[in-house]
Amino acid sequence: MIYFKKIITKNLFVLFCCVTLFISLTAFKLLKNNDTIQHIQTHEVPLTGNTNQLKGFFKALKNSKNQVVRIAHYGDSSLLGDVISEHLRDKLQQKYGGQGAGFISICASDITMKESGIQEYSDDWQYTSLFLRNPENLAFGISGYVSKPSDGSWVRFQTRDFIHSLKTFQKGFLFYSNAGKNTKIECEVDKRINSTFDLKQGKSVQSLELFDRQSTSVELTFKEVDNTNVYGVSFENGNGVYLDNFPITGNTGVNLLDISDKMLKDFKKYLKYNLIILHYGMNLPTPNGGTLKIYTNKMLSVIAKYKKIFPDAGIIMVGISDRIIKKGNRVITSRETLPIIHAQENIAKTANVAFWNLFEAMGGQDSMDKWVNSAPPLALKDYRHFTHNGGDIVADLFLKAILGAAEK
Repeated sequence: MIYFKKIITKNLFVLFCCVTLFISLTAFKLLKNNDTIQHIQTHEVPLTGNTNQLKGFFKALKNSKNQVVRIAHYGDSSLLGDVISEHLRDKLQQKYGGQGAGFISICASDITMKESGIQEYSDDWQYTSLFLRNPENLAFGISGYVSKPSDGSWVRFQTRDFIHSLKTFQKGFLFYSNAGKNTKIECEVDKRINSTFDLKQGKSVQSLELFDRQSTSVELTFKEVDNTNVYGVSFENGNGVYLDNFPITGNTGVNLLDISDKMLKDFKKYLKYNLIILHYGMNLPTPNGGTLKIYTNKMLSVIAKYKKIFPDAGIIMVGISDRIIKKGNRVITSRETLPIIHAQENIAKTANVAFWNLFEAMGGQDSMDKWVNSAPPLALKDYRHFTHNGGDIVADLFLKAILGAAEK
């Protein structure tokens, strides 16, 4: 098993990424959203490729007052801390209704980076993900994570005022499998109301409604857990839009093949996605020796897999942001950036899905340097990840592209 205490030594790369992001994002927490943004020049770049396959999603948006509209936002570390997803979710919820963060993994590497909510958990959880060692061959959940509690393990969620649509919890659901005969969960809402639930046995994914009342904090404690797998919770409030943020550090996207078809089908009973966004590319190695060909073939398999299991969902592939290298005293766009974007665009074309060119939208050649040195900073000093302010701009550009396709 992979114990939380051992992950620090066994996964230095993941730890380094998370610590770097946490320190950098923390430094920008006090920046005000109305500070002057300087130096950058963005472009409204439309969706290309097959936008007709998004018609079902657009139709659902029009009917969002009468139904739940669900989006899966898969990505690499560019989505850590809910940085882009939080703003895209909020803008959609303001326009089409809905309140809540949607699906949240129980144990994840980015909880200290989030502004959209507070999450804490006891240190006796065991967990793994698509990009961590998995010697027990545990089945990954819809987010690419799976967690196993010990007797008495707890997890706590608390709201923040960062985004209006996330100020309170209304409904909470738990997703799990493999519960033992006597496995129970205690649910404490606002530190006052305490309910105990018996978890259902069975290997398939189960959903449990935890509460239905307005609140600002929820704590779950697991008892007599046996061999229970816990995947996450979802916070919702009736009809409207819910965007589930699924970041995996170090992932290129091809690892999604490791989420079993059965797992996806199990979750489909509860999470009926209308749109799936694939936001990858940051972790691709320098294209040579057939690297892009291998990546292309595997991503085509990923898209085919999700099309088969979620046939009613539209799919958008997002190209990588500006990828920077140092050259002397300058930072410039690396020469592999455009070939990667070209490969991603071809993947979308071959798979007959939509494509959005984030590189062009953020300003194109050498634009990341301007985002880093903007006032306030819109990207971190690693020249790879966006700040919360930068994520807001990316989300706005992306939403304009989506709504532009809907109007057409």
